[in-house]
Amino acid sequence: MTLGVFHVRLELLPKESVQAIKETAFEILETIGFSYKHPRALELLENIGANVNFKEEVAKIPRELVLEVLRKVNKAYTIEPLDSENRISIGDGKLKVTMCSEVYLVDYIKKERRLGLSEDCLKSITLGNALENISVVTPFIIPSDVPIWATDVRGYKLLFTYSRKPCSGWIYSPESARCIIEMAKRIVGGGEELRRRKIVGYGAEPTSPLQLSRHAIEIIIEMAKYDLPISATGSMIMLGTTGPMSIAGSLSLLVTEVLAGIVLTYLLSPKSPVSFSTSIHVFDQRTLLCSFGAPENVLASLAGVQIAKSFGLPCFCNVGLSDSLMPDFQCGFEKALGVALVIAAGAEWIGSQGIVGADQGASWEQLVIDNEWINVINRILGSFDVTEETLALDVIRKVGIGGTFLGQKHTLKYMKSEVWYPDLFERKAWEQWIELGGKDVLQRAHERVEEILKESYPQEPVIDRALVRELETLERDYLKERMRTNKLRA
Repeated sequence: MTLGVFHVRLELLPKESVQAIKETAFEILETIGFSYKHPRALELLENIGANVNFKEEVAKIPRELVLEVLRKVNKAYTIEPLDSENRISIGDGKLKVTMCSEVYLVDYIKKERRLGLSEDCLKSITLGNALENISVVTPFIIPSDVPIWATDVRGYKLLFTYSRKPCSGWIYSPESARCIIEMAKRIVGGGEELRRRKIVGYGAEPTSPLQLSRHAIEIIIEMAKYDLPISATGSMIMLGTTGPMSIAGSLSLLVTEVLAGIVLTYLLSPKSPVSFSTSIHVFDQRTLLCSFGAPENVLASLAGVQIAKSFGLPCFCNVGLSDSLMPDFQCGFEKALGVALVIAAGAEWIGSQGIVGADQGASWEQLVIDNEWINVINRILGSFDVTEETLALDVIRKVGIGGTFLGQKHTLKYMKSEVWYPDLFERKAWEQWIELGGKDVLQRAHERVEEILKESYPQEPVIDRALVRELETLERDYLKERMRTNKLRA
């Protein structure tokens, strides 16, 4: 049998506190309401019995309706890319890790940052393919060599062309959503196959407090046409600014916003899967910056996991991040503390990796370092087997008192499967470390980045050339149409 390390989950709050936060969220939805800035959303809500004020674009939703949706909504699904070995299943409890998407690419060595380019996206996809613990590949960098309204289309074109793993990226407009969905349909062979394989999704982020924008709803509508995953995420509520200063108050607000998104998703597409996100952060009153490494972020996430589990929803926690601008002790401590706790609580997703500070940029070296510590986490989650053979009574009897196990066949058999050996982290003796240059983890990560890119970049497309040309045509047509539309508006 296998020892179940996390069969008993870490719980921060007593059940009555979890229930109090949920009841507050239900009360907010029922008496204050939520602003859906789109007539179709309001009509759907009125049709199921919500109290809708069309002039103010506010719907007040009875808790019975919310609870009914939560009972029926799709909570588990599988993303199946072209390489089926890299499929991931949401709701299976296993850890999933995605890459970040940032404006700046950071050079840790020079301590400089610059705007990203499409070439940087290609290199990032190559790295994501090579790093075994990255579940979902992103463009990593917002390419500045195309118009801002086309960066999502460019990113997805590159992902669909080169990523061997499930992929994800920001989607900025209904127009780009339609283009990206059309690309996805071409990749998998049509709309019905896209419904099954779900290689595109959308994170519907509210504008706190209590609003969902028209363009976000229109993107949800496009995704719902093909029953695609819609993550009813929190909006990165910050204590004392977009949410109450108290953690409990901001959690109540976040739960309200997530539930509002889930209800709308279900009304548009009962088959679209949803998930829960706990993204509450500290607004540092001294620097006026959002904090990614504050302990309060972890507290909110731990409570958020309990709430998500009580609804039967898979949970994403925006932790495993740091405020440090270098891969130093602070960076390692803040990342490890948050991840260890929320995984013990039952989170399936952690914050996007490769980020420098609180969205100050993205670093390839940081991504490589993150891949290494995620390997450690996965080893712990893998537990160990307790069998007659692994209990090793016969071997212990054979070696006896004062002997050694070095020469035993049992040692040779299990030396690789029972022990994790680092690829990047250090375990050398002092003399050997000095002899090899005394390199720190950043230097070793930089060398690993260069090795991967030398071996694998430029990367060959994972789709045939005819499909590559189709995606290029779709992108080109999208650019022309948007430029024409923008000129007409001007």
